[in-house]
Amino acid sequence: MSERDILVELRAWRDEFARSHNYDLGALAASLRALDRKAGARVVRGAPRRPTPISPPGVSAPNEVACGHAGET
Repeated sequence: MSERDILVELRAWRDEFARSHNYDLGALAASLRALDRKAGARVVRGAPRRPTPISPPGVSAPNEVACGHAGET
């Protein structure tokens, strides 16, 4: 089975699923949540992480090396 065949099959399933819910996003989301609950898999949701502040131009970041790229030697 080629990658194209898999994509065609996936898109057909997705369209059939959406059609079965009259393309209503709320109904689709509710159905997917119900499927998740039924599967019993644990969904982990954590608090969003705060973005790391960016140093102003000319000020070195704590992990910046001489070449200007973190992580390179």
